[in-house]
Amino acid sequence: MSRLSYTRALDNLLFPLGFERQKNMWTRISGDIRERVNLQKSWVDGSVTVNLWADSVETLRIIETIPCKHELGFFTFGQRISGLVAEFGGLDRWWKNNPDGPREVASLVETYALPWFCNVITLEDQARHWYGRGYTGTWGKPNLAAQVVTLYRLGELDEALSMFDEAIPRMANPVMVEKARCIQRWVEDQIRQRGPPNEKAGSL
Repeated sequence: MSRLSYTRALDNLLFPLGFERQKNMWTRISGDIRERVNLQKSWVDGSVTVNLWADSVETLRIIETIPCKHELGFFTFGQRISGLVAEFGGLDRWWKNNPDGPREVASLVETYALPWFCNVITLEDQARHWYGRGYTGTWGKPNLAAQVVTLYRLGELDEALSMFDEAIPRMANPVMVEKARCIQRWVEDQIRQRGPPNEKAGSL
């Protein structure tokens, strides 16, 4: 009987749950959220670990429509599996030459990774947990486009625009500032398209 590989162990767990695999990445679309489990192999000694990634398909699609001479980019929210296991004490964990390793890794993914994906479901969750809603530092945020688009999807255009009221830091990265201006112009355009508030809305 052949020894169970890490890949086969994760296949056995994730395929029945609707994940599909390309090379070392298992992906599932759950509603608007793309969930990914990545088996990372060390190029140094061949040991492996597991990374988790989650992002919004629709948010990414909208970001790609925002005009800008610079690529706005999109940083996917991620987590190393060992960071979810209290017994590891915050230490990074890799597996190598352990006959029980594949089953242990699959068990950890089942116990910790799958519930982790459920921690962020709504757009409000995404804005707060993934993109730092309410935190300052607009002009240097690597995921500014994602935060603004998520607020747009929530209908919070005025909140999104108010982010750009912050003063630009003297040492701000000029490219980051140019990207932010692209996003700001896009928000302003969405507000213009929305039109003025209807003063008679709700009146009888």
